Amino acid sequence: MPGLNLRRARVVAVDGQDGGAQFVRVAVGEKVEKAVNYLALGRAVAPGQEVLLNTTAVDLGLGSGGYHFILPAQARRSPGWGHQMKLRYTPLQVQVDCAEEQGSPWHDLFKTPHGLAGIPVLAAELHSMVPPLALAVRALAPRARIAYVCTDGGALPLAFSRNVRALRELGAIVAVITAGHSFGGDLETVNVFTGLQAAAKVAGADIIIAAMGPGIAGTGTVYGFSGLEQGFVLQAARALGGQPVLVPRIGFCDSRRRHHGLSHHSITIVSRAYSGPVWVPMPLLPRPCLAVLAKQAASLPRRCRVRWLDGSYIGGIARQEEKLFCSMGRTFRENPHFFLALGAAARLAAELYRSKPPPLRIAIK
Repeated sequence: MPGLNLRRARVVAVDGQDGGAQFVRVAVGEKVEKAVNYLALGRAVAPGQEVLLNTTAVDLGLGSGGYHFILPAQARRSPGWGHQMKLRYTPLQVQVDCAEEQGSPWHDLFKTPHGLAGIPVLAAELHSMVPPLALAVRALAPRARIAYVCTDGGALPLAFSRNVRALRELGAIVAVITAGHSFGGDLETVNVFTGLQAAAKVAGADIIIAAMGPGIAGTGTVYGFSGLEQGFVLQAARALGGQPVLVPRIGFCDSRRRHHGLSHHSITIVSRAYSGPVWVPMPLLPRPCLAVLAKQAASLPRRCRVRWLDGSYIGGIARQEEKLFCSMGRTFRENPHFFLALGAAARLAAELYRSKPPPLRIAIK
């Protein structure tokens, strides 16, 4: 049976409001703990206000950042053309203005089954990969317009992502598209296919990064991880005429053998969850790590176009933006191979971008 823990609490302080979320402290019994209030679902709260919390993830000790989540007491629908719902058939279903629906000013752009015209699509598994990829691509191809398509394999409200807020402030991304049940982006779309189309046709992206929001679910089984959606992203990129690029998950400090070298997640994506041609950038590493990766790369299907690239330049970016280089609790210094792989992926994306003609741009209004 599904489990849901709800508790009443009192707002002690509002620590900040950024974009679509308030980050607050609440008194839960004798303790003061952290909570998030999503403004797309309800109204702002103030100190002294009584609220109802969903405490389930914290009670289970899960990696939700240690936050409870406030259930809205009041809300108001925003005007717009939207007749699409996200979080459908739940008490929190929310109306959104999807870019491809009939009332949208961009509706006609989605009537064709293509639209990427050779644009590189970096299919990444983890949300923590997005900042290093975006910053590395920008360093290599400063004129390229980078869009982020947020899928629904992790956190659904984009407002939970500090990474996105930081990338916006740095000017590293031109638009965020929330696809599927994720919501709160510059553009909303029904699924990943139209999310990629929106990135290209509406946001005018030259390079697209597609990854879930914060968090990932895993079970230690062959297919039981939410990152399996990478296969769907790669299929969408190929079907729409883009260049599918698997962003490999690489590391040598995880105690779990299935994540040693090239993660079994990445191997499963290209060998079982996706059956088309795909670019697989691999980082040049010191021995014996390189030998491990070479053996794993040799076992990949022939349709995988493996490219060995130097990603070491990303270390300089990591020193400048240290807070944006952390994944699974490990920094660049603690897990350098993970980030060097992202450097290799960004280098390949920049090469693919430079090898294609500039696209026709349609700016977001």
